[in-house]
Amino acid sequence: MGKNSLHRDRLFSIEIQNLTEMADHRHDYSPSLGQMTDKPLFGVSKWRDRVVHTSFAVLTSLAVAVTVISAFIYPHWPPLLMNVFFAVCISLMCMSHITLIHWYNEGGVDPKFRVLIYCNTVLILLFCICANCYYHL
Repeated sequence: MGKNSLHRDRLFSIEIQNLTEMADHRHDYSPSLGQMTDKPLFGVSKWRDRVVHTSFAVLTSLAVAVTVISAFIYPHWPPLLMNVFFAVCISLMCMSHITLIHWYNEGGVDPKFRVLIYCNTVLILLFCICANCYYHL
C-alpha cells in the first residue's frame, strides 16, 4: 500500500463518520414540528438576535393593528373607501412578509434574505405611519 492509498482511506473513513453523524436524529431541525435540537438552522442563534426579532415583530404588529383599526374608525363611520384600501394593502404586504419569514425559518430561503426581511419590516412600519398620518390629518 502506498502513501496515497492510506491518505485516501483515511479521508474516506472521515467522510463516512461525517455522514453517520449527519444521520443522527438529534441534529434534525424542524420548526414546523416544534422540535428543539442542539443545532440551529443558520449558524449560531444568539440571545440578542431573538430579542431584536421579537421587538421588531411586536412593534410591527402593533403598528399594523392600530392602522387597520384606525381605517375603520377615523374620521367617522362608515369608513372611507380610501382608508379601507390602505388597510387592505398593508395587510396583504404583511401576509407576504409573514410567508417570507416562515420560509426563512424553515430553511427554504438563503440567510442572505435576512436583510430583505428587515427592509420589508421597516417598509411596513413606514406605510403604517403614512396611512395613520393620512387618516388623522
